[in-house]
Amino acid sequence: MVKCIGNSSMNKKWLVLCVSVVFGNHFALADSEKTTQQKSQVVWIDNNDDWLQLKSGEVIKGELTGTIKEESNSLDQEIEFDSDDLGDQDIEIKDIAVLETVSFFTVRVASGDIHEGFLSIKDGKLFLRNEVKEWSFPIEQVVSIYRGRQDESEQWKTELFLGLDISKGNTDEFSLLGEIETERLAVDSRTKLKARHENSESDSKTIAKSTSFDGSYDIYLRNKLFFRPLKLSIISDEFQNIDHKEDVSMQMGYFIIAMPHTQWDVSLGPGYQYTAFRTVESGEKENVSSSGLYFESNFEYELTRNIDLTHFYSFNWTSKKNMGTQHRNELGIDIDLVKDLDLSIKATWDHVSNVEPNAEGITPKEDDYTFHFGLSYEI
Repeated sequence: MVKCIGNSSMNKKWLVLCVSVVFGNHFALADSEKTTQQKSQVVWIDNNDDWLQLKSGEVIKGELTGTIKEESNSLDQEIEFDSDDLGDQDIEIKDIAVLETVSFFTVRVASGDIHEGFLSIKDGKLFLRNEVKEWSFPIEQVVSIYRGRQDESEQWKTELFLGLDISKGNTDEFSLLGEIETERLAVDSRTKLKARHENSESDSKTIAKSTSFDGSYDIYLRNKLFFRPLKLSIISDEFQNIDHKEDVSMQMGYFIIAMPHTQWDVSLGPGYQYTAFRTVESGEKENVSSSGLYFESNFEYELTRNIDLTHFYSFNWTSKKNMGTQHRNELGIDIDLVKDLDLSIKATWDHVSNVEPNAEGITPKEDDYTFHFGLSYEI
């Protein structure tokens, strides 16, 4: 038996859930009577909390993050719920008796239609409503739920990084590194943008100066398969003798692992590279271009509640005159300090198989190793 009592005189919405459990006490004597004892649990829920009740009777309050959209579309599909007391919990939708939320969500159903509104689950159905319309669907028709808001800017996640760079290779000096990375996750797509600038001086002389920009747009085709119609990369690096280099590619991708605490996706496809060198030896071309093959891997793992591990790897295969094969390895560790502020540690290895000598005949090194640490802040 569950009773809900509201108090309209207060600004907060309180919910009292009384769960009664009946215990039978059996006596050895045949003529003894059965007695029952009722126990009640009181759960207070603020009007800013999402909450759910399982069919077994347990009540959990916190925040609905969304479905694990990489799971197959079935009654075994799971949601991720950030409990105030238990942390992130994976819960099968079929085990939910009641779910109430206070936020705006985007839902994709088996027909391919996408709807937005405030979400609830009851009696095996998902209800969605906004100021215009209300929908209801059997739970088994739900493909994915994503926490989205009517304000477009709130669907973007941005991270700023400022750190100290200790380098070996073409630059053996200290330098400051700044990065800004932003990502938009939607129910049917993903957009990623990243800008990076490094500048270092010694005795009023610039010894390192590089700038890069990366952007990609992904369209989810199925729960684990995605199409990347555009991947763009722009780089300028004085000590690699690169005035500017542009890479444009189109890729198909797949989520190898897609879990709340671990995610790994890879992508592969053809592309085109254009490179303009700063200076070249006599008789060499200043600008070269060629087609290429592009591969990318993104791995994220939550070591603990406060420590995250990331690894990025990219491989570009172009003509020998256009820098040949190019590898990039990035390993990062983020440690939570306070709220949105992290201590970040990053290590990078860049390799170019065919580097272009400058006009003075100086050939840049094929490998660059960097290690830098600093602070990251999430907006």
